[in-house]
Amino acid sequence: MMVCGLFKRIAPLAKSFWQDTQGIILPYVTIMLVVIVGVAVLALDGVRYMSLQTQLQNGADALALAGAAELDRMPDAENRSLRAINNLVVNSTLLGTGSSQNVQVAQANFYSRLPASDSNPMSAGIPATDATNARFISVTVKPTTLNTILPASFFGGANVVTTGASAVAGLDQVVCHATPLYVCNPYETQGMSYAQATAALQDAVATPSIRRRLIRLRQYGANSRPMTAGDMGFLRASTLGAGQGELVNALASARPAACFVQNGVSFRPGLIPAAREAFNVRFDIYEGTMLAHKNDFNYRPAENVRKGYVGGGGGGEGDESGNSCAALPGANWPLGSPPRQATGLPLDREWPYMNGRMGNGLWDFSTYWQANHGGSGRPPPIIGGAPASNENPPSRYSVYRYEIEQGYVNDLSPGGETGAPTCYSGNLSDKPDRRVIIAAIINCQSLGLRDDVERDVPVAAFGKFFLTLPAVSQDEIYVETVGLVKPGDEEDFDMVQLYR
Repeated sequence: MMVCGLFKRIAPLAKSFWQDTQGIILPYVTIMLVVIVGVAVLALDGVRYMSLQTQLQNGADALALAGAAELDRMPDAENRSLRAINNLVVNSTLLGTGSSQNVQVAQANFYSRLPASDSNPMSAGIPATDATNARFISVTVKPTTLNTILPASFFGGANVVTTGASAVAGLDQVVCHATPLYVCNPYETQGMSYAQATAALQDAVATPSIRRRLIRLRQYGANSRPMTAGDMGFLRASTLGAGQGELVNALASARPAACFVQNGVSFRPGLIPAAREAFNVRFDIYEGTMLAHKNDFNYRPAENVRKGYVGGGGGGEGDESGNSCAALPGANWPLGSPPRQATGLPLDREWPYMNGRMGNGLWDFSTYWQANHGGSGRPPPIIGGAPASNENPPSRYSVYRYEIEQGYVNDLSPGGETGAPTCYSGNLSDKPDRRVIIAAIINCQSLGLRDDVERDVPVAAFGKFFLTLPAVSQDEIYVETVGLVKPGDEEDFDMVQLYR
């Protein structure tokens, strides 16, 4: 009886509890809250992982671009590239742990050619054999570890994730408004490898006594002969057209409408006799095909055109023609006969190099200076702390620039010549350095080239050459090496870009 009474009292309470639905969602919320928090933490870890991956990729990109910017095909390009990578301002991540917070290089490889397809691994590319054909660099950074917020180890997983990145970048030098001219590397000798020839070029432009050696460049025309040091020829450019007249105009123009890429240029075979007239406009000489351009700003001469000519309306002693365009080489040109009526920049005294087409760099500076500036009492330039002389010769280019910078261009020689243009009557306010021409330097001998049709020829470097004298013959010009086109030069447009 007591049990029945107790059951009767409890039963209504149990029934009431069973039928009470208030707060029934609480168990579900408790269960789902764990899931929601877990998903949120997982999403947060995902965002952190993607952010870390982005930071690593940005670091790899920056490192690859820094390295690629040094790949100018010079023998020390790979060493400079690696130094640029190692010296780059530290790229750090915000999320990595320990030493992995800094983006560090795991591997850097150089290639001459990329794989045919981006879907192929870099191992399918062609590795560079040396620095002279290293066009691309592949940089792989060390993997970075990220501690997760989600306690994955509770579910049998790991509490860390690791990610890495890689990038591929390359350089191609593009030179615009350059003379459509190529020169077989004057410093390459028979038997040199391509790398040795490029190294010889690099050493030569870095050595003043070698740079001042006078070089006689010569064009032969297309006769399928093997090319040798100091040969020159002309380049094709889609913007110049196929006509010989367009090429000649481009040779004479102050800003030719042509660009050339270091990766490969195409030769234009054939002897171009009118090239002489095109080169000579820089010396204020307008004749033949160039006669119609003597007042054309695009064919203006250099600011300093002193060349050892007499007559032509310069206004000085010996000027009998009254025609400012009729000057002619003085007797025994270019040095001139005593009493040195007019003297151009003299030839080298001896020609021991390049089969007699490269001088020894020693020339009669004293006679040149006395004839052209002795009457005005001008002091000679200082070379290595001492006045320039035959025993301490400067480069001809430095004398040319010194005359301009010191205001000596208008000094009269005994024959009445000055360095100021008199045939051209247009504007020279931009002070053009027109006697410096830019040409593609080709390692012709190690490449085994002939002077017929050649395409996609690699360029060792783009060089700057100073025209020392007007061209007299149809196939030769005298030049002195000034240097190489470098980043920052007006004509240079380096293309450093990411490829992967």
